[in-house]
Amino acid sequence: MIFVDTSAFLALVNETDKNHIDAAGFIEDIKNGRANVRKIITSDYIIDETLTRIRYSVGHREAVQWGRDILVSKVVEKMEVNGEIFGLAWELFEKYKDKKLSFTDCTSFAMMTKYGIKMAFSFDSDFKSMGFVLLP
Repeated sequence: MIFVDTSAFLALVNETDKNHIDAAGFIEDIKNGRANVRKIITSDYIIDETLTRIRYSVGHREAVQWGRDILVSKVVEKMEVNGEIFGLAWELFEKYKDKKLSFTDCTSFAMMTKYGIKMAFSFDSDFKSMGFVLLP
């Protein structure tokens, strides 16, 4: 299982992103079975954040197209940040005053911990600093 973060989605959509080639290559590795990934998960908070970031960095049309694609995707499982995950995220947000974690990142960490997801497709080093395996 792997959790997909905003930075990975953004790198895939934005061809000028410094991580675009690595992100696209990793997706090809998944498609071709070279990466040991059986289940791809993201959250509604990540979808929200990604739509906004694509809108601002690439454009409205691209954000709408990405949104349509992700919402009907049968490959990416979309999980909701429910009350329990929100509460766990708030605990992380309060606890780590020494790290500049976004609340959305905390929801991702809480969800990953709760569901035993150890790998993140992300270019955000905060995942690594919180003990997750960062791919690619």
